[in-house]
Amino acid sequence: MAAFETGSAVNVTTQKELGKSISKAVTFFQRTRGLLGRKELKKGEGLYIPQCRSIHTFFMRFTIDVLFIDGDNRITRVVPGLVPFRIAFGPRNTAGVLELSAGTLNDNRCVTGDKISFIPIRKEL
Repeated sequence: MAAFETGSAVNVTTQKELGKSISKAVTFFQRTRGLLGRKELKKGEGLYIPQCRSIHTFFMRFTIDVLFIDGDNRITRVVPGLVPFRIAFGPRNTAGVLELSAGTLNDNRCVTGDKISFIPIRKEL
């Protein structure tokens, strides 16, 4: 996977876009904070957390859809509609987590084994 800080995510298997504004949690602070403090996650927005096998929604104000992804960017687990104050774990081969706005997985029908691609946003010089 190419390095990115913000970009889009596409399900290569189904050719459906999962989000146009996907941020990558790079620093310790970004990874620790995650989506905490946000009032909502708008359609098309998301957060990718690399080197992560579990997440929680404690103190969050909204429901999210979650994809656990392995090192080859294949989905290892699909968790639609994870409500606040819950924990979700990926299988042992999980290498990262993609958090998406609620309803995204209903629209895109992601399943275990689908391949995800992250496309960085080009920065103008």
